[in-house]
Amino acid sequence: MPNNTINSEDWRAALDKSGFRMTTVQETLIDIFARSEYPLSAEQAWEVARQSRPKTGRATVYRMVEKLESLGLIRRVHGYQGCSHFVPTLPELMMLFICLDCGRADYLDSQPLAELIQQSERVSGHHITDSRLQLFGACADCQQNA
Repeated sequence: MPNNTINSEDWRAALDKSGFRMTTVQETLIDIFARSEYPLSAEQAWEVARQSRPKTGRATVYRMVEKLESLGLIRRVHGYQGCSHFVPTLPELMMLFICLDCGRADYLDSQPLAELIQQSERVSGHHITDSRLQLFGACADCQQNA
């Protein structure tokens, strides 16, 4: 993702802290998910992993996706190709944008969202700790090429 701050070493540290023992195949999968500019399904990650590690098992990929999601390192993109795709989760509250033309994912400036949440908290009295705002449309590049 172009505007991300994903550090795959942070992911390795989080997995290590959780007691997860990592193989070289799983390290490859971490890099695939952390560096992708597009939402990936487990099947797509498996196909990419097999390019450099042909013996990668499909079950290994699915278990890794479950682990990364359970630790909050990746998040599911709802309403996009059957809700089976994932993007890296950023540490701060951000809006996720998916281009429906090229498929690229991008995190947008979170300031307007933070202001809206603060206002909502003042009005409602609720304390908001998480959000999953997803926006869909055409990115600037696809609009220019149209």
